[in-house]
Amino acid sequence: MGFFSSWLFKSGLSFAPEDGKGTASSAYGGLGMALGNNGFNVIGALFLSQFRLGFIVFGIFTFAGVLIATLIVHEPSNLDETSTKKKEKFSLKNVKLIFPSWQIGATTT
Repeated sequence: MGFFSSWLFKSGLSFAPEDGKGTASSAYGGLGMALGNNGFNVIGALFLSQFRLGFIVFGIFTFAGVLIATLIVHEPSNLDETSTKKKEKFSLKNVKLIFPSWQIGATTT
């Protein structure tokens, strides 16, 4: 979920007015992260003995969050755009670049 929340945070700040970006960032970091990381752990602990009910409540929270995020973020459609980039061919050398080489004294570039 972290990859989605970082994208939502970044795109959400781009919609904030210039003089309100600091307030929006503080509200997200101070309220959102504190409540999300700590508050929902406490709520989750309440369902340790009733895990099925906990999954149902988690599903309701997730569904409501998706609806809210969908209503807040209004991205314009890009279906009419054309790409000028050439598509790279797949090779096994490109897959090797994903994994770092582990050598003593080697520097990475």
